[in-house]
Amino acid sequence: MTKQRIECDCGDEAPASVWWRIGAGAFLAMNAMVLGVAVNGSDVTREERLSLELSILCVAVAVFGLLAKEFVEAIWQAVKLRRLGIELLLLLGIAASLGASGVSLATGKGGTYSDVAGLLLVIYSLGRQVGAYGKARVFKSLGDWAPERRMARRLDGTRTNAAEIKQGESFRVLPGEPVPVDAKIVAGPAYFHEATLTGESFARSRGVGETVEAGAYLIDASVDCVALKDGGEARLDQIRDLVSAGLAVPGREQSLAIAAMRWFGPVVIAISVATFWWHSHSGDWASALFAALSVLVIACPCALGFATPLAVWSAIARLRELGILARSGEAVEKLAETDTIVFDKTGTLTLPEEYEASWTVNASWQGRESELRFLLREAETASRHPIATALGGLWEGKPVDETTQLEQIRLIPGEGIEARFSDGRLLFAGARGGSRNLEVKIDGKLAASITLREICEQSVPDTVLALESAGLKVMLSTGDAAERASAIPIGRQLVRQSPLDKHSAVASLEKAGGKVLFVGDGLNDVAAMAWSSASLTLSTSVELVRDVSGFVMLHQDWRALPQAIAIARAARQTVRRNIAFSLGYNAIGIGFAACGWLHPVAAALLMLASSMTVILDSMRLMDWEANEVNKTAESAL
Repeated sequence: MTKQRIECDCGDEAPASVWWRIGAGAFLAMNAMVLGVAVNGSDVTREERLSLELSILCVAVAVFGLLAKEFVEAIWQAVKLRRLGIELLLLLGIAASLGASGVSLATGKGGTYSDVAGLLLVIYSLGRQVGAYGKARVFKSLGDWAPERRMARRLDGTRTNAAEIKQGESFRVLPGEPVPVDAKIVAGPAYFHEATLTGESFARSRGVGETVEAGAYLIDASVDCVALKDGGEARLDQIRDLVSAGLAVPGREQSLAIAAMRWFGPVVIAISVATFWWHSHSGDWASALFAALSVLVIACPCALGFATPLAVWSAIARLRELGILARSGEAVEKLAETDTIVFDKTGTLTLPEEYEASWTVNASWQGRESELRFLLREAETASRHPIATALGGLWEGKPVDETTQLEQIRLIPGEGIEARFSDGRLLFAGARGGSRNLEVKIDGKLAASITLREICEQSVPDTVLALESAGLKVMLSTGDAAERASAIPIGRQLVRQSPLDKHSAVASLEKAGGKVLFVGDGLNDVAAMAWSSASLTLSTSVELVRDVSGFVMLHQDWRALPQAIAIARAARQTVRRNIAFSLGYNAIGIGFAACGWLHPVAAALLMLASSMTVILDSMRLMDWEANEVNKTAESAL
């Protein structure tokens, strides 16, 4: 596979000085707006007007001094890349505001808009830093799993990072440490916790000759390993590369916005210039300037800017009521487009660290099950062994026959435990060969065989039925065999899937025109999540999975998912309605302004009216009742 490493261009989290400047700029901009109301909405003398306009202009200059650095840098970067972005539209609004204010200051006529310029810059700076913070968090999480950050311990005790480990080199892993590179065990069986990789909470036993992947945590004993690959070529690194590449792919809405920026700004500028030229030939230059400025003011994309975020923010608030946290507005937009949902199984649709234990008692112990339960209970509850918590169902609420006392317990790395009782009997409980089929032996003779089965979360059947009834395709993608996957009530199943297989499956669905929501909780899922249109994980997932995912669910009641999709689609409908209204308003307003029929003050008032219309329409999402959401889940999906 060709590696593609994409680094974050946003740097680390913004320093405190940046947030201080944004806060100070917001304070000044709000005060400037108060002064602006006094100028534009009150009957003041010429001297008072001049004094207030100069004050507002000074405040705007102060705001620019605080916040213009990042804005100017972004504009310069866009110019070098020959790319038109949101900065151009903001620059148009700021230039129009300052230009109109300059004419008003020079002639004593018209309104002042320097306060608008400062407010636009504050909004831009705040949005830019919030976006940069979120992006930096994801790449920081990726960096924490980089080979340069994974520590390795050579056999002579010296420590290095995984990037320095070469194929065939030996190293040692101690209990509590993660495995730094993909390796083969050469000494010492042990139990490994692989939940960060697979979502599987049940510890797996690995012995000599078996392989273990980078990122698995050692539990009960030290092991010596030999690296199967160079340190930077572990499967964990392949997953990191796929995640980085997936995050660099812009979303559909972002691509459409970039395309729209390429023509909207130049068209408005051309209309404004044409308006000035036309009116300057048929009247005085001041009237021509006011008409041209009116075009720029009414074309300022405030309503367009409010159309998407307010509806999305309302949807985010409703999702929070369902216990689902949205990472961004773009995630909500992508959720609305979902037509295929791919679930991981282990730890996602099954209950973490909860298993249904059943046993088959050997003939020699039949009729004495209560005594065997007691011996097993005493041994397991006195131990911190990984399998102890999974076996509680065998004795909880069942009769036990207390016939002896526990005297000694010993951990056998990679296998289980041995317990000696006061009557001399020796019990062994554990797994051999890493399977979930456990065995209990008394004095070396098999007493019982134990099978552990995952417990499917009880809301899964209803959720799958609701999603499929709504016309969504529902699939399961799991690393387990078909036998274990069959317990999940999903018809379309992809089994024995490696992390790269999951990524390939999602990429194929997306390439075929599908819009995939991938739901998972392990590092083996992050590549698929990064390449899917939308992604959701649980709050119990590791940090990297949460940071990559577009949504984090605070519980495991999956019945909230159909409602979440309904809310996202209602938000999309609201966004489209508001954008259509805003574009129609802009077209009509620009036409009136170009004809000279619209004063800049009237343009500003109409801009405010359109913005308030969009705001009120978007806020209607907050008034949805649960039954309305449910009806939409059945019809709109």
